[in-house]
Amino acid sequence: MKGMLQTPKGVAFIVCALAAAVAAQATLTGEWAMSFTTPRGGRSEYTLYMTQEGPRLTGHLTSEYGETPVKGSVNGDEVKLAWSIMENGKPLDISVTATVNGDSLNGTIKLGTIGEGAFNAERTGGQ
Repeated sequence: MKGMLQTPKGVAFIVCALAAAVAAQATLTGEWAMSFTTPRGGRSEYTLYMTQEGPRLTGHLTSEYGETPVKGSVNGDEVKLAWSIMENGKPLDISVTATVNGDSLNGTIKLGTIGEGAFNAERTGGQ
């Protein structure tokens, strides 16, 4: 590797390889159609708006019930999201662990102490 850095071609190769690696990591910034199955078998659908800055995710989700802030992180193809809602007058912490594959997120959602269900999101809007 040391020899590669001593020639212009070697430096150009390394720069191109790093640029390709950065370009391969697609951003999660954009609009997503999100749905999940509740532990009791119900289905919920939201629109998720995310902004990715490095490994950090911020955004909000919307539904007929309003808007809720979302935060999270991405590490390779693993995505973690979290938010809270009020359920029967008490806060309910919700967390998602998913895998990103192109314009899809698939994984598991945990609804506080209620239980878990399947989670899915598909990109619907640009980056």
